[in-house]
Amino acid sequence: MLGVIAAMVVSMSATVFAGPSIGQIIPEEPQIVSTNVPEGAKLVVSTIDVTDEKTLDNYTSNETVKTLLKTVNDEETKPTIETVKEVLKEMNVEDVTNVETKSGEKVDLTEYKFTTPFIDIAEQIGDQITYKTNGDLEVKVKIDAAKEKKAEDLLLMLVDPETGKVVFITIDEIDPVTGELKVTLPFLGAITLLDKSAVDENEIETQTTDAGAADTETAAE
Repeated sequence: MLGVIAAMVVSMSATVFAGPSIGQIIPEEPQIVSTNVPEGAKLVVSTIDVTDEKTLDNYTSNETVKTLLKTVNDEETKPTIETVKEVLKEMNVEDVTNVETKSGEKVDLTEYKFTTPFIDIAEQIGDQITYKTNGDLEVKVKIDAAKEKKAEDLLLMLVDPETGKVVFITIDEIDPVTGELKVTLPFLGAITLLDKSAVDENEIETQTTDAGAADTETAAE
């Protein structure tokens, strides 16, 4: 009897602490809007398992990308931009308070909050998976965390798992009822949704202060 109870407890614990499924984050497959894609191409999404080293090694050989993915996808912590500031600096994001988006806008990342773990979005043609695109790719993707949000409050962080390149994507269009976003991506890879409206003023002040203090210490050294 005790063995049965123990098994039930383990089963319940696994259910409670399991990370969100891809369907909970992106309830439907993204749709390609662009016409500059090969015939039969489609977009596929999946979660990124950062707990299994072999799986992560198969996904990326870039150690900095691994560190970023592990930090943001850690289910036991609540990562902030300040948490990943040093990792982003290694990825050529020098100043998180003054970042240029792909569309040329300047944003302060400390005003944003991670609302999803990194998930993988790739192009599939038959059995082949690729992250490279033939120029900019317009896509529509439904993200549950984008429901009842405004386009101006959201950013996508996109990371190339092969090169480690990071870009920040503004939202072209949004359906706040379904959470469907229309975005223009220069390549595919790991994406996470950042939300400005999810951060309160105290969090912004703390992150900005911490970022400034860290930069001052670095300069002093």
